[in-house]
Amino acid sequence: MSSAGNIDLIPASLSGRDRGKAPYWTTRELVTIGVFATVIKASAIMVAYMGGGMNPVTLAAKNCLYVVLMLVLLHKVPRLGTMTLAVSITALVSLLLMGQGVMHAPGAVAGAILGEALILLMGGYGKTRSIVAGIITAELSTKAIGLGLSWLAMREQPGLLVTAALFVLIGAVGTFIGAFVGVRFMKELRHAGIISD
Repeated sequence: MSSAGNIDLIPASLSGRDRGKAPYWTTRELVTIGVFATVIKASAIMVAYMGGGMNPVTLAAKNCLYVVLMLVLLHKVPRLGTMTLAVSITALVSLLLMGQGVMHAPGAVAGAILGEALILLMGGYGKTRSIVAGIITAELSTKAIGLGLSWLAMREQPGLLVTAALFVLIGAVGTFIGAFVGVRFMKELRHAGIISD
């Protein structure tokens, strides 16, 4: 309690002066990020099972679906760090469900950071083209880092590296298809009022 001529002895943190500071992500946004990250991983597993394992068609379809879902997520939660957090959750789910992703996770997180940096450089999350460019950059960077790690692991067997590079190329095709499909899908969601401009 303070009055004229008295010293306010109550700290600002206890007096409620900082209560108006909003968190970076709201609870709803965090739930949205978690749900989308889990759906991305679950859909990748479903596509692989329906396609009879990892083959060129399922690989391209998985990447296409990933780009579409990530594009919707970044429009729903247009904040710096959303893609990185979603990728980290996906890697954690992969680790817990299938015991894999330990080697893949650092490259995926690094790629997401590069993608988000490009989104900021291109004008932020208010533009669909900057989000698309950021997602494509994140995907290609992740694949390039993974290919580099594969080269370190398989230097003595270059034939295996050629196979890995072929799979990366097929995945990149799926990524670009997903970008095209995602932009069309976003237009439909805007017309339906699900995503606001």
